[in-house]
Amino acid sequence: MNYYQFFISNWKILLFAIVFTFFSGFGQTFLLSLYIPSFLKEFNINHTVYSTLYAAATLLSGFTIIFAGKIIDRVKLKAFAFTVVAGIVFANLFASFVFNLFTLFIAIFLLRFFGQGLLSHTSMTAMGRYFSKARGKALSVAYLGFPLAEAIFPIAIISTITVIGWRQSFQASAIAIIAVLLPLAYLLLRNFSREDVKENLSIDDGNKLNEENLNQKIWSQKEILRTSIFYLLAPTVFITGFMLTALFFFQTFIAEYKGWSVEWMALNITAYAIFSFVFSLAAGPITDKYTARKVFPFVLLPMAVGLTFLILLSSPIATTLFWSFVGISAGLNPTVSNAIYAEEYGTLSLGGVRSLFTFVMVASTAFGPIVYSLLLDSGLTFNSIHLLIIGFIVINVIMLIFSLKGEKNHAR
Repeated sequence: MNYYQFFISNWKILLFAIVFTFFSGFGQTFLLSLYIPSFLKEFNINHTVYSTLYAAATLLSGFTIIFAGKIIDRVKLKAFAFTVVAGIVFANLFASFVFNLFTLFIAIFLLRFFGQGLLSHTSMTAMGRYFSKARGKALSVAYLGFPLAEAIFPIAIISTITVIGWRQSFQASAIAIIAVLLPLAYLLLRNFSREDVKENLSIDDGNKLNEENLNQKIWSQKEILRTSIFYLLAPTVFITGFMLTALFFFQTFIAEYKGWSVEWMALNITAYAIFSFVFSLAAGPITDKYTARKVFPFVLLPMAVGLTFLILLSSPIATTLFWSFVGISAGLNPTVSNAIYAEEYGTLSLGGVRSLFTFVMVASTAFGPIVYSLLLDSGLTFNSIHLLIIGFIVINVIMLIFSLKGEKNHAR
């Protein structure tokens, strides 16, 4: 079943997943960073104060998701989804009325928690749970909401802030969510049931799947943390979030260090977007054919290649090569990572599993800029930092290749 047939056969639940990842943009760094000039001016603070406040709110969001994210395992998808929609609406309305640093902290926490956290968590958990044979394809389709949001939201939000102001922009965002996301979620989930999912399963596949579901263990988060596989997978999740956040955060400084113009650096992020999009689609069939366990160890290798180009080459073409290979890792990661959670722990406890890995990811996005700043302040250059990162990636890849071969599958 190709992507077109797959989407037509499962359009309701797949469109639901795309819409939820798309609207998670309201809590993503690429969008919230557009409000920084307004926040600095309104509250008379500097970048250091805001960065610290943002990192703390992000960490609190990640910690809270550990407990909130597992609720999706115990309630119906529709009820959980509507609660998350109500939460992101409230977060935007609250953000429009902030009046001091404490309320700004709460607003950022709410936007990160419901936006970056639970909206994407709901989408990816649903794909991992409802699909088995075509899980990779389903996760790849759900991922499409992220690049769509990155392409549409910045222009829309900047224009809105310019025309009506930053506070009114948050209010407009809340109205847009109520007008678009809420009715779409209702229409797409109204009559949906697991039996509606179509994957071209043979009778043998269906019987095997039913047997696996009956024999699946229900995991508590404490039990998950006691398994060795968690600590094998977590470094890749951490490095991915850590590096992507840090690279985007320091892109202008890296350009200056390499002698490239900021405009050229920004222009080449298009290469990142293209390769991320293409490989997010490719990741689905690859994962379904070879399993996520076999693909996962190699997710970060393209990023290591991109960083190598960044270190060794001074020509402007290195910018294109660098962002292209980083985009490959960025495109592969969401599909392969979310698929391996289901493969290793089953689908009955997928919300709890994803909550723990989401915390790892969110924490990494908070630490990325901070650690980079500390390393730069200690006297290391970008080349030295990136050489260290490449070393960590290579060690991580080798450990995964050999460890996953001998590691038992916990879902069976």
